[in-house]
Amino acid sequence: MMAERERRQEQKRVNEVVDVITEKIEKITGKKGEVRKGIVDLRKTFWDDVTVNLDENDDVYETQASIKQQAELLSERERRHGQMTKELKTLFRLQETPYFGRIDFREEYEDQVEPLYIGIGSLMDSRNEDFLIYDWRAPISSMYYDYAPGPAKYSSLDGEVEGSMTLKRQFMIRDGQIKGMFDTGLTIGDSLLQAVLSGKASTHMKSIVATIQREQNQIIRNEKDRYLIVQGAAGSGKTSAALQRVAFCCTAIGKRCVRITCCSFRRIRSSLALFPQYCRSLVRKCCSDHI
Repeated sequence: MMAERERRQEQKRVNEVVDVITEKIEKITGKKGEVRKGIVDLRKTFWDDVTVNLDENDDVYETQASIKQQAELLSERERRHGQMTKELKTLFRLQETPYFGRIDFREEYEDQVEPLYIGIGSLMDSRNEDFLIYDWRAPISSMYYDYAPGPAKYSSLDGEVEGSMTLKRQFMIRDGQIKGMFDTGLTIGDSLLQAVLSGKASTHMKSIVATIQREQNQIIRNEKDRYLIVQGAAGSGKTSAALQRVAFCCTAIGKRCVRITCCSFRRIRSSLALFPQYCRSLVRKCCSDHI
């Protein structure tokens, strides 16, 4: 009875979060259409608002400034349109699978226990500015991968935050419906990890964001070492962990990258012909457009 009641409560929250996501998608889609219309109109009338005069040097400078101003205005709107496209891409994925993990954390010297839900992207409630979902790359989310219920801590910009974890829960959500949920310890669902890594019938290995274990998490979040060498048997998740690390480096602690270039070296075999395609698939699942 207790388990079923908790499942209903969790499903209710999923429904509420999906409603917020759907509302946000509709709002951004409407704004995106307006921005796109503005871009089209600006391209059509680009030269109408530009004064071209090349008679004197001052006139030339004025013409250049006028063209630059119009170009910057167009560039800003195109950039905004691109940001909306990226945001919608993440929201559509969150709509299907809002999150995959939950931890309940109580900071040291605090009485209140805060439930933290972890997914592939962050989502904030605009009404009260509370996080409904934390991005898996956020510092606070590292506790999900590093600790079992008990003493736990994470690094923030203000230093280490210590406390205790009272619950760690993993979800399997598809199309906004909870297909499975269970409380777990330090190793996050070994049976699930094995199922992901042994899915030989699938053309592409699925993302391991939801099943990163502590050692993998340390590789992904390592910011001290410039060079890392990871060894492991075939199918142990080396490539997955490497690409997850790149995705983490793109957004870690507020640091943004324009673009990261990755090179892979492999032996030429017909069985590895799909390797680049497999890597691209994982990059998409990492939600990183910087690679």
